[in-house]
Amino acid sequence: MTKSGTLKFSWKTFLILTGSYVSFGIGAGFATGAETIQFWGPHGLIGTLGIVLSSCLILLCIAVVSRDCKKYGLGSMEMMYKHYCGKYLGQAISWFNTFTFFLMVGSMISGGATSLNTAFGLNVRIGTIIMLVIVMGTALMGMKKLTDILGNLAPIIMVAVLLICIYSYATASDTLSAGNTILQEKSGLGMSSNLIISAFLNFTYVVLNMSAYSANVSTRADHQKELVLGNCIGQALAAICQIFVFISFVLNASIVGGTDIPLLILAERLGTVFCAFYGLIVVAATYTTATGMAWVAASNIKSEDSKWYKPIVAVICIGAFIFSNTGTFGVLMNIVMKAVSYLGVVFTVCVIVSKIYRGLKESKEKAN
Repeated sequence: MTKSGTLKFSWKTFLILTGSYVSFGIGAGFATGAETIQFWGPHGLIGTLGIVLSSCLILLCIAVVSRDCKKYGLGSMEMMYKHYCGKYLGQAISWFNTFTFFLMVGSMISGGATSLNTAFGLNVRIGTIIMLVIVMGTALMGMKKLTDILGNLAPIIMVAVLLICIYSYATASDTLSAGNTILQEKSGLGMSSNLIISAFLNFTYVVLNMSAYSANVSTRADHQKELVLGNCIGQALAAICQIFVFISFVLNASIVGGTDIPLLILAERLGTVFCAFYGLIVVAATYTTATGMAWVAASNIKSEDSKWYKPIVAVICIGAFIFSNTGTFGVLMNIVMKAVSYLGVVFTVCVIVSKIYRGLKESKEKAN
């Protein structure tokens, strides 16, 4: 019996892990509304069913991965990838995931610049330069603790998004029926024209990142159930939030359809002051996400105490800056989400094959 099996379940740890999961998932992609509208916008109101289907798959996979992380002592992203995918494929996935972090830095620089343009009218090119300077400056100092502190924007984002949604519900520009049609017609970029495929890609997109998160926080739980239930309840709450936001998009499809940052567009309706406030929140969210990703990408190549760390950070940030100028925020996010989703497909297949293999092996050992 594992040590966790003999310890008493802690409600405090469970609640901390639940909140931590939601906080990790509520980032810049959620704050802008880009992820929600690109995954589900092309499908209209029926996209809510896609969110439910995706969430059920995520809940199942996260429960399995969380349990295994605790059971086998998988305390890092690399350990988890190697456990499920083998030494070489696991290493390859870890490196490709590092590359997606680089792409994410570029898309977040673009997202921050677009937010500054929408909320304050600042030229997008100037905005990307500002974002480059502050992201690279922070990452060069290796200020992971600062990034972690600023990353606690999740509660503020949640409250602000709740206010935006409530106001958008009360002052809807469209009916559900009309919004359903308009959103499908005006939605530009999407993940797939097929709802089932969109749901599966959303599942693999979330699972790849949240499985890595589960490995990193597995040591914080003494009891296996604290980690599994905390992550599962956190995912359920995240799904409810996403549905809540998506319905506000349907009810205001004529306003947000085809936009890159729909939540900021809806925030404009609450007045100039609130829009500026939420604009700053989104910029801060994109900044902390970009800085964190730059730090992770660089530290995966060389540790902070290496003489090569700062040059690598500079190369990553400048390369990301160049990438940020190759398209709009919506286009770049679409590229990143597809790259992560397809990598997640490979990881998901590895998890399934690994569980079947280990299950058969353990059954054979018990039989003998």
